[in-house]
Amino acid sequence: MRASLATAPERLRVLLVEDSRMFTSALKYRFETDLGVDVVTCSSLAEMRQAAAGADHGFFVAVTDLNLPDSPHCEALDYALEIDLPTIVFTGKFDFNTRKSILKKNVLDYVIKDNDRAFDEIVMAVGRIISNRDFRILVVDDTKTQRSILSSMLTAQKFEIVEAASGQEALEAIEAHPDISLVLTDYHMGDMDGYQLTRKLRRKYSDDVLRIIGISNSNDPELSASFLKAGASDFLYRPFVQEEFQCRIAQNIGILVKMEALKKAASLLPIVAASA
Repeated sequence: MRASLATAPERLRVLLVEDSRMFTSALKYRFETDLGVDVVTCSSLAEMRQAAAGADHGFFVAVTDLNLPDSPHCEALDYALEIDLPTIVFTGKFDFNTRKSILKKNVLDYVIKDNDRAFDEIVMAVGRIISNRDFRILVVDDTKTQRSILSSMLTAQKFEIVEAASGQEALEAIEAHPDISLVLTDYHMGDMDGYQLTRKLRRKYSDDVLRIIGISNSNDPELSASFLKAGASDFLYRPFVQEEFQCRIAQNIGILVKMEALKKAASLLPIVAASA
């Protein structure tokens, strides 16, 4: 069901703000080699301001450490957010208060420099933001404010977004945009509830081509089970933690990617067998 939304190859630019030469060299190499992006490096807030000056700086995403010689209190992160540059934090200093502070700033993600896989994790985090451009998500909620909140969080993650204010609008949107990969639907709606919408969608689309996540303000503990039995892939109770929301979205998109890879591998088996 998913189709790539990219119309032409493009070389994305990543701003890497890190004062460790070792980390800078290693990350620049990995980003360029593994992800095929151009990397501009800065070792201080002053260099960052110079590199990203002007609205046409052209950076797709920034990866920044929290603490630099001239940025001891997250000033580099604040500057990135000030100029509307989506940012992933890569830091060695991390505790509960730091985590809470970072998440309040609406960063895309954070990776801690505390294990051997830290480089792999930051490369995957940037790669995930890049690949998110190829996925379209449908947000279904009859409350405009709630739709806007969800859409804003997903847009920040670089997803393409379609909105629907009712179950019927959602069905029409799916027909109009056959490349929709994931549906986020509220439970309480006027024409049909999210449970009914899920059942209608599942009659036509299987879980390996369309993921469905139910959302509700209800405190009914049985609602999630009802959604899952109706064919939902996942469920979230409001209010949810933004970090949990991002993880659930990433996990469901990741499942689609794996299923697509398995299908592609399976389609090649007869060819391999015939040539053996």
